[in-house]
Amino acid sequence: MNRVRALDEWVSRLSSAAPKDMAHALEVLGDALCADDVAVREHAAELLVKELARADSAGHGPILRLLQTSWWPPQERLARPALDAVLTAVAGMSSEAPEVDEAALLVSNLYRAHPLPLGMLEEALGHEKASVRRVAAGAVGRVGKAAVSLLPRLLTMLDDAEPVVGAALESLGSLASAAPELALPALFDQVGRAEGTRQYLALMSLRSLLEEGRHEGKPAPELASLEPVLLKTAEDPLPPVRLEAVSLLGLGRLSSLSTVATLRQRLKDESPAVAACAAVALLRVGAPPQEAASLLAAQLAAPEQSEKVGAALSALEGVEPATLGRIRETLEAAARSATGLVGAALRELLPRGG
Repeated sequence: MNRVRALDEWVSRLSSAAPKDMAHALEVLGDALCADDVAVREHAAELLVKELARADSAGHGPILRLLQTSWWPPQERLARPALDAVLTAVAGMSSEAPEVDEAALLVSNLYRAHPLPLGMLEEALGHEKASVRRVAAGAVGRVGKAAVSLLPRLLTMLDDAEPVVGAALESLGSLASAAPELALPALFDQVGRAEGTRQYLALMSLRSLLEEGRHEGKPAPELASLEPVLLKTAEDPLPPVRLEAVSLLGLGRLSSLSTVATLRQRLKDESPAVAACAAVALLRVGAPPQEAASLLAAQLAAPEQSEKVGAALSALEGVEPATLGRIRETLEAAARSATGLVGAALRELLPRGG
């Protein structure tokens, strides 16, 4: 009982101006959230939720991080007050504050643990504060298929402020496989007209959707309308953007002369990951396999800890058997020469290669 009462004082120290006092208080409260004593855990959570709900509290950010990382499972009676408190706290923050991401994670934890009304999340999607909309948009995808009914509302946010759009696109990517008929047109639109981070997130979400569909044996959607955009983004200055574009060219089986020429050029990419993905994409579009096989063989022959080896193995992981079969001899030769984890990974790939 003494420990339970002492927690009140530690919560009050979260508003301390002294960093050491706040750090110590967070450590004690974090331990309390994970305590064996049920009463201690619940009282710590209740105090933190009440403090989070105070609009003038100086500890909003640290409390959000602490509850997100240490409070599991959240007590059912505190779930609804905690959701209200989170939204109250972030309403006073900038939409670009890092704590907003912590808040989105915490909200999704609350929904995963307890059947909170989705109407509360939908209402938050239309909140006047961009920070609250960003939290709600980011939480929808993390809640998962239980929140797929909010996807139409989420799509209306793709023209919102930049931080909100980023969160909405990430959630769209997470939910796309549950409602591809809604997600695909939106992703096509964003890939075609967006720029920068927004386009990159759309590319990444579209690739994730295609990869998941491929694993489930679903036919790939027709990407011909996106080919000009993908060819352009395959030349982007940023390697992650080039990687997404190259991967989509392969997954879409786009085999025009322009696509094949672009993929062959990407075999020389300064990024080993982009080069390896270009090799796999060339195999997928039906180009002669010699150049792709040569690039992958060279990467696999690099020292085991090399970035090139990791890039080749990552690109080959999950590739369909028919594509692996086109370079079976290359994989067999690499497997004979490789040792350790690289050799084991290659030997695991071989049975899938026909």
